[in-house]
Amino acid sequence: MSGGSCRIRAQSIYPMKQFDVHNAGSTTSSSMMTLAPCVNLRTLGYGLTGVQRYLLSLLPHMPSELNALKPPRALQGIKGHIWEQIYLPGQLRRRLLWSPGNTGPIVVSRQVLTVHDAATLDHPEWFERKFALWYNALLPLLVRKVRAIITVSQFSKERITQSTRVEPERVHVISNGVEPRFRPTDPKTVEQVTRKFDLNNPYILFVGSLEPRKNLKMLLEAWQLGGFDGATLAVVGASGYLFQRLPFDSMLAGVRMLGRVEDEVLPALYSGAAGFVYPSIYEGFGLPPLEAMACGCPVAVSDIPAHREVCANAAIYFDPFSPEDLSSKLESLLRLDDPSRASLAEGGLHRAASHSWERAASHTWHILQTAASG
Repeated sequence: MSGGSCRIRAQSIYPMKQFDVHNAGSTTSSSMMTLAPCVNLRTLGYGLTGVQRYLLSLLPHMPSELNALKPPRALQGIKGHIWEQIYLPGQLRRRLLWSPGNTGPIVVSRQVLTVHDAATLDHPEWFERKFALWYNALLPLLVRKVRAIITVSQFSKERITQSTRVEPERVHVISNGVEPRFRPTDPKTVEQVTRKFDLNNPYILFVGSLEPRKNLKMLLEAWQLGGFDGATLAVVGASGYLFQRLPFDSMLAGVRMLGRVEDEVLPALYSGAAGFVYPSIYEGFGLPPLEAMACGCPVAVSDIPAHREVCANAAIYFDPFSPEDLSSKLESLLRLDDPSRASLAEGGLHRAASHSWERAASHTWHILQTAASG
């Protein structure tokens, strides 16, 4: 393929599954749409993060009418923005663009934009300066120009509307889902995976990135307070070099930095854990706690609005600014008796079951239909 973009069927990239668009309550058929929807796949040129997982989870459930546009090769940084802002608009013709990764071409009003959170607007200090400046300039202009905005939680909707002054009725909340592979794993597979990572003792699992808002420093401070003899804190997504950037003299006793692990082993790691911890101080949604719940793992999360919205009464909550409170809740996870553990796991399974990517895709398609007919 050559040129600045490619025009391809999304179905040719991902094995999309048809669904009944009327499940979303839609009264708009494809034949009534004045614009053909297509999806902006630039974001798939990055590593696998929450935004990429969102898109890869939705696409298999979208109808085959959804076409795709992407750069001829993976483009990151300034090259990716140049393609998106300059070359992509020229490829649209009579099509509605769905940009699912927080950004899109500013000159295109025939567009639906997914904004996962307002973190760059609320806390620009957490991001590289040029990155924050770019998004803080682009995002308010873009959300006021596009036909509709999709976001993943009521909390994100509130922050987007307050930060950009966009009309609330133009922002639609569609919750993330949980992939079917996240389910309780059989004991034999759990044993194989935990042995591979040398997790022979009871362990608390953390899965996340090194972004400041993930609050890993506070988690390590809570662990340092002690009381976890014989237990392990298994950290997925960070490696040992992290300690060079944190105020610890050496690797803390019982902490295992597993680095990045294959997606395929995550369900077994969740299933084998004594508990899962997620200490973020800011989230638009927070997918890992929901994945842990789907695997029957008891969950402790920071007491922030998005977690309350997603986890409801199926999690243990702690103050994200108190290492002492978190340390106490970690000890509670490790010491859960069998009935309490079973009750917490059952509540998590029930909560996770209410989040479906198929349902999210159906509602997303309804928004695209409506925007294409407007």
